[in-house]
Amino acid sequence: MELFRTADGRDLEYVEVGDPGGQLVVHLHGTPGTAGSVRLLADAAHRKGVRLVAVSRPGYGRSTTTPPGLLSVARDVGELAGWLGVDEFAVLGTSGGGPFALATAAALPARVHRVLVAAGPGPVHLLAPQHLEPDDVLALERLAAGDVDGAVALVTAAAQRDFDPWRQLPDGGFEEALDQMAPPSEHYFDTRPERRAEFVADFRRSLERYDGFVRDNLSWLGSWDFDLADVVSPVLLCYGDADAMVPATNGEWLAGQLPTATLAVQPDADHGEITFGSGDYLFAALQN
Repeated sequence: MELFRTADGRDLEYVEVGDPGGQLVVHLHGTPGTAGSVRLLADAAHRKGVRLVAVSRPGYGRSTTTPPGLLSVARDVGELAGWLGVDEFAVLGTSGGGPFALATAAALPARVHRVLVAAGPGPVHLLAPQHLEPDDVLALERLAAGDVDGAVALVTAAAQRDFDPWRQLPDGGFEEALDQMAPPSEHYFDTRPERRAEFVADFRRSLERYDGFVRDNLSWLGSWDFDLADVVSPVLLCYGDADAMVPATNGEWLAGQLPTATLAVQPDADHGEITFGSGDYLFAALQN
């Protein structure tokens, strides 16, 4: 892991994998997660000649926490890419990183030439309000009213109730708890023990503090802080028809809002397959 110091003095954690001489793709990880999860895509990046740079969003890993928002992360991505010496680049958002990838394209239309979204959610309050807990609804109301601290406090308390017991578990117990949380349709890691171990380790690290998880939820559960019509770059929306975590209906909705989107729904693919097993397919789209 490396650290980048932003112009306003914050730390931004990142990691680079793939082909150092390839075209730059900035990876925005799932929720919760850190930049370390990009190692699951490293082999595909090598094969497809992609320089894949992943960023731990604010509040995750060693990245400084900031108030909720999608566009502020987009600006961080642009600043990091400039520091890396790259003007134009692509973005890949997996799962909870999808909204941040779209925000980056909206904020930097002259610099982002392609957007890849792998099982990214749409605004949950519109598409799946039944999945919002009462505290989520209250937190979003507080956020809309300008009470950022109150909203953060509510979601943090919920995260503590859900995950504090996990933090006391040994590695095997943590992995078992994570498996029990996943829908029965998830089988991607069943035959991939090494990849499972990498994923579990990153997931555990992402919960060493709750700042990033809380920030993510407040950023994309409710109204987004950018207009999808401002995303003018070509967008590939990739989803699995066996994904119970982020169903393909999210991609269908996003495709209807985006000016230049292509929706691909993979048969029999679960969430893990789309987010970690589709690297070759996603990176191949950069050549088109």
